[in-house]
Amino acid sequence: YTEIYLIMTPINFPEKPFVLFIDVGLSWNAPTTVEFLNQVSNGFAIGVEPNPNACKRVRNLNLGDRFHLIEAGVANSKESTMPFNIIAETGPQGDITDQGTSSFLNPTQHFREQGYSVLETVEVPVITLKTILDEVPWDRVIEGCFRLKSDTQGFEDEVIASLGNYTERLVQLQIESFTANQYEDSSQHDKVISLLEPYMEQTHNDGWNAWFSKKK
Repeated sequence: YTEIYLIMTPINFPEKPFVLFIDVGLSWNAPTTVEFLNQVSNGFAIGVEPNPNACKRVRNLNLGDRFHLIEAGVANSKESTMPFNIIAETGPQGDITDQGTSSFLNPTQHFREQGYSVLETVEVPVITLKTILDEVPWDRVIEGCFRLKSDTQGFEDEVIASLGNYTERLVQLQIESFTANQYEDSSQHDKVISLLEPYMEQTHNDGWNAWFSKKK
């Protein structure tokens, strides 16, 4: 309980009815959350990001009281922490580019040959989405459902499995579907589809990301 509490600082949900959005894997500038908050005036977003460097930059965005940041990774696991690889491309002058390729998984030899490497491996807190969603005041969430975006560099089946029975409340999903052989043991999109099949149908896949809607 103590470990979960340390990850889950109290979330100040809106007092009035709101649209709920969960953003797993924010990168450094949380573009999907920013777009959601700009488009949905009564929206509330919970961002979940394991990379401590990205979290620092997201906090500096000052996204306001309609956003709550959880500095952790998502996994369908009872473990309280997991090793996380901070991966980046190193340029010819030794300059380090965006760390959006960081992952719980190890980079493949193919990815290393493209100039990407593990800068360091850090132990980060992990949490299930069910644990987060257990805190939601569902009587104030419009239609009692939520939207989800997940981009975790090969960990997508873990994210979906961690929803537990809240998969039934999911109405819209954007999820990474292909990682171009960049990570060892990366999630297979067929597994994601099978986990979602009772509840959702894939409506679009551009080869990198897939979109799902709740079945009618």
